[in-house]
Amino acid sequence: MAIHSPYSDKSILILDDLPEMRSSLRTQVGTLGCEKVAVSSNVKDALEQFKTTRFDVILCDYYLAGGTDGQQFLEYLRTRNVIGRGVLFVMVTAEKGYQNVVTVAECLPDDYLLKPFTAEALKGRVQRLVEKKKRLLKVDAMQDKGNWPGVIVACDEIITAKDRHMVDAMRIKGNALIMAGKADQAVEFYQQMIAMRPMPWAQLGLARAMHQSGDVAGGKNALQSLIIESPKMMAAYDLLGRLHQETGDHDEALAVLDSACEISPNSLARHRAIASVAEETGDFSRVEQALNQVVKKTRNSPLRETKDFARLGNALTEMGEPAKAVQLLEEARTSFKEDANNPLLAAVEAVAQQKAGRPEQAEQALSRAMQGGVSNLPQDIAMAVAKACLATGKQDEGESILKNLVQGAPDATGLHGKISGVLREHGLTERADALVAESMREIVQLNNEAVRRARAGELTAAAEMLVDAAQRLPGNVQIVTNASFALLFDVYTNGLDPAKIRLAQQFQQSAQAQNPKHPKLAEIADLMGRIRNKYAAGKA
Repeated sequence: MAIHSPYSDKSILILDDLPEMRSSLRTQVGTLGCEKVAVSSNVKDALEQFKTTRFDVILCDYYLAGGTDGQQFLEYLRTRNVIGRGVLFVMVTAEKGYQNVVTVAECLPDDYLLKPFTAEALKGRVQRLVEKKKRLLKVDAMQDKGNWPGVIVACDEIITAKDRHMVDAMRIKGNALIMAGKADQAVEFYQQMIAMRPMPWAQLGLARAMHQSGDVAGGKNALQSLIIESPKMMAAYDLLGRLHQETGDHDEALAVLDSACEISPNSLARHRAIASVAEETGDFSRVEQALNQVVKKTRNSPLRETKDFARLGNALTEMGEPAKAVQLLEEARTSFKEDANNPLLAAVEAVAQQKAGRPEQAEQALSRAMQGGVSNLPQDIAMAVAKACLATGKQDEGESILKNLVQGAPDATGLHGKISGVLREHGLTERADALVAESMREIVQLNNEAVRRARAGELTAAAEMLVDAAQRLPGNVQIVTNASFALLFDVYTNGLDPAKIRLAQQFQQSAQAQNPKHPKLAEIADLMGRIRNKYAAGKA
């Protein structure tokens, strides 16, 4: 006879590589009256189950076979949005390893269970966590949707009520203020929290808010103090490393990240961050060292990433080992069957094949890199494809890609410097000095011509020019907002056209996502309102 309990409708996943532990956990969960229980022996099987089942509770052992531990699995689930905030994740670990697990966790589970534990202990823990999630249900749902203003209001309600979940609401509110772009309010909020009690999470939040507000020095100072006071709070090291990297203090960034690795050596994200810093300084032996660890840890894991192999292959090529790079990249192409034609992987392979003296294979790899087009590729991948073009003698194609990158991000002077550096690396010193200037001049001329046509009454032609540019340069917010405004002004002047309005709204949403404070957005919203009023009046 089924046990009627508050957990009868809860769907639970048990992940443990030991059969006897899976059996024991399933029995204990069964005593709670849980009827929907699934078990997995490895991460690959667990991920397959996520495709068909929405779980309410995950009980995951920390030590898993197959090159992935429970912490890495949790970070993957959270960062890839495989599970929402309303899903309970409980880490199961032996008592002797608890301190090592809990003190170095960057992405915290909802709770820990120390083995051995009784069914009664499990019941009490789950009951408390379910009650907490029930109280935060509204908040979690809005966080998953990115409704940060709503999250702030909902958290204020809980804080005002002063119940047992008040501190949870405070933590969530601080993060919501940052995510909503309210940096100054977040700074003030965290300072108030710290004045009450110097809680590490509030000190970390203050550093994040300072960074967002532009006070990088203040953020660094706050993080350095936090690390002294809480030397095992790993997120503080990671953020401090990122701030040092952003300000060009690469040695300091590496020193901080290395210190973190001494405490927590298994973080994949941190090894990737070290590689990122080393790439900027051209220290490819350090890149190879960091990414080798990532590839070794994930080679047989479903959490492996194509980009790690591509970056490692690039490092090997830069170190003068193109044959070794080719071997690695061919392995990745075989292993990642769904990503066999990944443009980043193919672009890096093209350079490696060329430097290994295999021009035909280089040509084939470059064709794979460019077969899906390059206009909508992310910056780093587009840069890699451009480098592959230059390395294989296709200068015009390479320069065209680099020109699009400049025009798509006209204010990104750091990117412009990298583009000039790429051209110099390939012996194109004169073009390195000229390409950025030419690209910027073309954009100014295009804008000026569109304005001239609009003033001459050629609104449709002006809009078409800007639409073409916006579709080619989706990262140029100025062009995207101008295209949206031009389409709407054409509609306002020449008559209702639903297709143009839809396209204008797409551009508006794209610009909003990239820069919600862009001044042109207010003009677009005003013009949209005028269009509604004009044509609504016409219908009346």
